[in-house]
Amino acid sequence: MLPKKHLSGCEKRNNKKRVDKLIKSQEGAMDMFVLRPGAATNSEQLYITNGEEKPDDTKNAIEENHVDKNNAAENDADQHTENFSDHENLGNADEQGSSFDIYDPRTWNILDNKSRDILIEKGPIREYNLVFPEDEISGRHFSYDYYTRKLRNGEFSDRRWLVYSKHVNKVYCFCCKLFKSGKSKSLLASEGLKDWRHLSEKLKLHENSVEHITNMNTWNEVRLRLSKKETIDKDMQQEIAREKERWRLVLIRIVAAVKFLAKHSLAF
Repeated sequence: MLPKKHLSGCEKRNNKKRVDKLIKSQEGAMDMFVLRPGAATNSEQLYITNGEEKPDDTKNAIEENHVDKNNAAENDADQHTENFSDHENLGNADEQGSSFDIYDPRTWNILDNKSRDILIEKGPIREYNLVFPEDEISGRHFSYDYYTRKLRNGEFSDRRWLVYSKHVNKVYCFCCKLFKSGKSKSLLASEGLKDWRHLSEKLKLHENSVEHITNMNTWNEVRLRLSKKETIDKDMQQEIAREKERWRLVLIRIVAAVKFLAKHSLAF
């Protein structure tokens, strides 16, 4: 048996350097295969050790994390939707609160012809049991007594033309508001009147004016024509009705012809 060969000191030092160099080059290599507790799990990296799939516990933890995030996103979306719905409902409530009323004189400047004819034919509507607000300065308010006029012979006459708007706390003249020609000087025919202190005097002056008397006659004439369907555009309306009836009969014939051709499998 040959004696064991001993390395020299130089060879031992060289071997030690190679081992130290190899150990240094492998530092941090295990971090590639180990998932640390404090590491973020947002990136969906595969946890692989020696070609094996990640453990079930880690997979479940990642899935639970994604489920929690999805639920949070859905909750935010639901909350945003609820807020939008609430806002929309408030908007609908505002629209319902400010609904259009053709019998309110504040809306008569934007009436179409059909609504105007209905209003003229039916006349103003008077609401009772209203509580009239007092004026902040004078402390006065509107009263149902203003609807009645006392004549010189002691009799009383109803001011049917006088209309009160509860929305703006003002009074208007029905016929002058609808049939005024040009710019009227009377507030009863334009913006409305709420001078309760001098209302009696102003009503007397207005109902004796030429403008009011003319508009009253116009109102009565138009209302009579509407009741008899003898308005100025009566001929035009009758012509439109005849034209509609003619086209209705034409469409009936066309549909009958199409059904006949389809029933007998004939070409159109």
